[in-house]
Amino acid sequence: MKKRNGLFWLPLLNVVFYFLIACTDHQEVRSKAQTETGSPPLAARIAGQEISLEKVDSALQLTLYDLQEMQYALRVDKIYELAAKNDNKKAVEILLPTPMPPRLDLPYKSDLFQGNPKAPITISVFCSYQSPHCKSIQPVLRRLAVQYQGWTRQANFDFPLKFHKEGIPAAHAARCAAEQGSYWNYHDALYVQTPKLDQEIYSALGQRLQLDSARFQQCMTDADIRSSVLKDRNMAMHLGLKNVPVVLINGLYLKGLRTFEQYAYWLERELRTKGVVSGEKYIWRDTSEKNDRNLPFTKLPLALVGVSGSSAKESYKALIEVERARAQYFILGQQLLPKVSLLRLYSGFAVIDNHGRVEKLPLRGKAGVDISLTDSRQQSEEARRRIEQPLGGGSRRLIKPSGVLTLGQEWLRKQLEHRELLEAKFIEAELEVEGYHLMRLEGVANNEFFTVLGFQENDVLMRVNDSWVHSGQNTLWDALASGEIIDVTFMRKGLPQRLQYVVEELGYFEEESDSQRE
Repeated sequence: MKKRNGLFWLPLLNVVFYFLIACTDHQEVRSKAQTETGSPPLAARIAGQEISLEKVDSALQLTLYDLQEMQYALRVDKIYELAAKNDNKKAVEILLPTPMPPRLDLPYKSDLFQGNPKAPITISVFCSYQSPHCKSIQPVLRRLAVQYQGWTRQANFDFPLKFHKEGIPAAHAARCAAEQGSYWNYHDALYVQTPKLDQEIYSALGQRLQLDSARFQQCMTDADIRSSVLKDRNMAMHLGLKNVPVVLINGLYLKGLRTFEQYAYWLERELRTKGVVSGEKYIWRDTSEKNDRNLPFTKLPLALVGVSGSSAKESYKALIEVERARAQYFILGQQLLPKVSLLRLYSGFAVIDNHGRVEKLPLRGKAGVDISLTDSRQQSEEARRRIEQPLGGGSRRLIKPSGVLTLGQEWLRKQLEHRELLEAKFIEAELEVEGYHLMRLEGVANNEFFTVLGFQENDVLMRVNDSWVHSGQNTLWDALASGEIIDVTFMRKGLPQRLQYVVEELGYFEEESDSQRE
């Protein structure tokens, strides 16, 4: 907690300490009454009806906990203030007990979840897409998901606040994306756009993710989808939640924007109660659920030229060139090369068994720009170092990415067919690096490509992955076609921004319409 003007905060502190003293007095009264009578203490009588202190405290449990946290923070601040006066700040050991959050029971589970469905820890998130604090918490949640992979599942609940004009429409749009299997990609994309949200953004994001436009627009008028958003909001209000974000770790109530370490503290505590040692890796027992899209690309002399099939999966066929010979059709289970066979088939890639190793064979690119799929969301340690420390060693690093966006392979290919027009949006800025001018975006306000990538008018691009972007080179285009994570740093109104992109083939073969399959 930062230091504040003492005179300004005196009235508030008086109120806080009044309530804290009152809470303490209630506990003492309860203890004394229970000792003397063995019955729960009373708080009041209303028209002769007895009101127990337990009932009052139960209704105020979230508010009382917020006050306990404030008391704890004030005490810790004072301890460090005393230590600073004696130049002993590094020797501080906090012995105060951390206030225990109340545990809330949710009346129903969310269908919007990611992570291990059988995980022992559920991280329930109540947020509004129009909230800047909910936007800021996304990198922290992603870090928790990576660090505690397997141990956690994240479940989302919509809590659009009443003064968030686009809160309900944005949540509605995300649920419509979920109807087509793209909830989390759409969810991430919305937060990159926050707080600039409107109907045009919702449609543009759907196009970028290659959603069926007609189906999406029809869903946006579905009263049942809107009701599901309001159902979440009503539950949040019934629980006593008032602002966002609110995160529940197995029900433990944590309000407001917090650090990774604060969430990890309670998550670790929950794991310990289940006998899990800190740092222990989760052992995945059911590997059949592994996402085929994240499999490594095969290096075998094979080329997937096309796919065809019917409503029956066993009728799927793949047109494959083997060792540059004329392409021929293969069915599931058929051998392609010695000890190499076709396992599964989707519209954009095939899964093969290569001597017992499962690999991915992507569909050959169509005429025009060839866009590779991003086969992993994890960069190597060396790549991260080069990206995050552009000026070399030391402790100075770039800011963390504020979002990870998924780019549809086909959408990106179509956009880059107009690369010359897109390149014309880059003009020289005043700033220089390596003897060249940095590049500023101009005339992109209504451009689909730059809008859905999260860029705005007058943004100045700084770096793409580990290379500078300037008048002498623009590596954005090669990076988009590389099949690797694209990491972009840019300046907006004098402040650094950072985004990441991955490219995926969206829309499985079995999700296409019957007319497309024939």
